[in-house]
Amino acid sequence: MKRTQQLNLFAPAVVEDDEDECDLFQPRDEPRPRPVRTPPAAPVASSKLTPAPKPAPKRAARRYAVPRGTSPHAAARRTAEAVVDAWHRNHGGSRMEIPVGVVAALSLWPLKGDDAHLQTDWILGLDTKDLLQLMRECWAYWWLRRPDLANRALPICTWMEEALSDHELSCVKAVAHAAITNSLLELTGSSMDPYDLAECDLMSWTITGLRSHGAREGLGEYHTPPEVCELMARMELGDCSQVGPGFSICDPAAGTGGMVRAAAQLMREHQVDPRTCRWHLADIDPIAAAGAATNMILWDLGPHTTVWCGDTLAQADTERRALEEKAAIFKHRDGVVRDMTMLAAIGGAERMVAGAVAAQAA
Repeated sequence: MKRTQQLNLFAPAVVEDDEDECDLFQPRDEPRPRPVRTPPAAPVASSKLTPAPKPAPKRAARRYAVPRGTSPHAAARRTAEAVVDAWHRNHGGSRMEIPVGVVAALSLWPLKGDDAHLQTDWILGLDTKDLLQLMRECWAYWWLRRPDLANRALPICTWMEEALSDHELSCVKAVAHAAITNSLLELTGSSMDPYDLAECDLMSWTITGLRSHGAREGLGEYHTPPEVCELMARMELGDCSQVGPGFSICDPAAGTGGMVRAAAQLMREHQVDPRTCRWHLADIDPIAAAGAATNMILWDLGPHTTVWCGDTLAQADTERRALEEKAAIFKHRDGVVRDMTMLAAIGGAERMVAGAVAAQAA
């Protein structure tokens, strides 16, 4: 990403005192003048006597907080509706993978915590090309850490490598601004606690809002209300007394993972770490499977997660297939990293030799 030098707004101001010195002594060999009483003269304006202007107050970073009294589920729906409205209002067209990919990349932006809102002005100030580069680098970051899930999310990422038209780029920027100004960073970045990050399923609301009614009927895809997911998780897991390391949960029609989210949150409420469990999700829709992969990263469900895209009624043992694919992808990632490390080492050696030769020549 292009780096630009920014002003340090928190550095203390330095005021230099250039007041001239004056001679307070008068030669003794000259007679002192007789004082003359004159009326006081009007004050003369002097730049030295004019107080320095007060520095402008520092502008606080804008926070697009969730409205008071709004639940995380309602806030996620509000953000998704703003994204859908921005996409259609700017005539984005039928390529729903573009706005879904924008929401996914911004949700996975790795700099999270209490200061996440400080990035708001910076991201909103990026031009379209830099914004696109930011999203590419976000996915590159997660490809190094979870290449299997990043690979499953390819249907909502590959458009970032295309030569987009100016109109498509403007739609990307409009969607990003709509998402951020409607609390996306507050929902997905203001906390490091996995429980807070998994309080809502923003990907489900976004995909459902962008999908046409006919497409939803054709895919048999319907958004399950989060309250229903939470009720079913409590009925199935109870007090989580039977849940322990290696406990396996499989959802063959997972969508973006709403049922899994509810189960993971219930485990956390009973002091059970969901990262110790095995999670396998599958869905026939590539966009939904990509959203599920995004959520597995965001909700921090750990290294034992697999997401498969396919018809679970026609394909047997999808978990085994997903594990084999995962192993192959990690092997490929390790090979790429090894080659990049070797190239960096060779480049460093070449620079060292060139420096030694230049020193001898001098």
